[in-house]
Amino acid sequence: MGNWEVSVGSMLAIVLILVSLTVVDARMLPVAPWVRSVLLSLACAGTGIVSWLMLASVLLPDVTEPLFLPVAVLGGVASYLATIAVRSAGGGVVVTLVFGLLWSLLVYVPTAIRSFSSFVPSWSMGILPIDHGGSLPVNVAAGAAALGVLICGGSRVKTATITRTTGLLGVIGLCSGWIVWLAGAEFAVDDVSPSILVNGVVGAVGGMVGWLVVQRIRHRSVTLNSVAAGLVSGLVAVTAGAPLFTPVSAAASGVLAGAAACVFTLSRVGKSRRQQWYVVGTHLVAGAVGVVLLGLLATNMGFAFTGSVALIQAQIVGTIVVAAYSTVVSVVLWLALRSFASMVRRRRVASLT
Repeated sequence: MGNWEVSVGSMLAIVLILVSLTVVDARMLPVAPWVRSVLLSLACAGTGIVSWLMLASVLLPDVTEPLFLPVAVLGGVASYLATIAVRSAGGGVVVTLVFGLLWSLLVYVPTAIRSFSSFVPSWSMGILPIDHGGSLPVNVAAGAAALGVLICGGSRVKTATITRTTGLLGVIGLCSGWIVWLAGAEFAVDDVSPSILVNGVVGAVGGMVGWLVVQRIRHRSVTLNSVAAGLVSGLVAVTAGAPLFTPVSAAASGVLAGAAACVFTLSRVGKSRRQQWYVVGTHLVAGAVGVVLLGLLATNMGFAFTGSVALIQAQIVGTIVVAAYSTVVSVVLWLALRSFASMVRRRRVASLT
């Protein structure tokens, strides 16, 4: 199978991830007619895709390789996740789309360019974190965007609900698309592909186990939402290093990421009553755990194998830089857009009186 066939398959897998996320994450979005909610979600994703195609085409004019288009679609996933908190905090359609566009241009595109090493050989600081499936530009950066918006506070709108059957279908689609993407990110079907698939499955199961154990201890309950959150946390944990984990280390990363994400999320949701903290827990926290653990457990490269701290240092620094940068940009964007929208509303009311 050629690279372009794998590229097309990867794009279809990412589209499945995006569609499934719009289902699984519906409980974090404002109540709205189904068609309107889906269209806005797709529009938010479109800002990420357009941003990549516009800016990356300028910064990387000679790149025609199969990786270029899948990374564009991956930008749609990142922008969708980054705008969930904006939508739930009362951001209107225009504010949400402007936030998604500017965040993608300022955060996703430069982070993705530096995360996929075939585009740029190293980061400007001389570090080169390993990121096989784009966990830094998607999970860490988008989760940090949600964190930035949530810490600014704001209004809290009523969120939607989904049926158990719909949620189950969304979880199945999400896991299937994510695992296929992890294999497709290799952009070749070779002897590594089976191990990537296995690591994706055991990582997801490990994340579910870690999340459910913590939730069972703290709340003595198991729900479909907690199963979904655990599976996502486990998949996020192995995204950066699916080819470099063994099944045992992938499972361990999933368990630790799921447990850490659960502790963080349940604590924040319990105090704030905002379901959007799930984005921060399952993507930022789980992603950070997975990226850092790769520096420890990467086969023949991590600290556990070589005793060298170089890789784990690169993983830690890369994670901190991306998370901090995305959080700051998101805070500035949200405060500026919220103030501008409030000013427009005041002037509109004044003109009518």
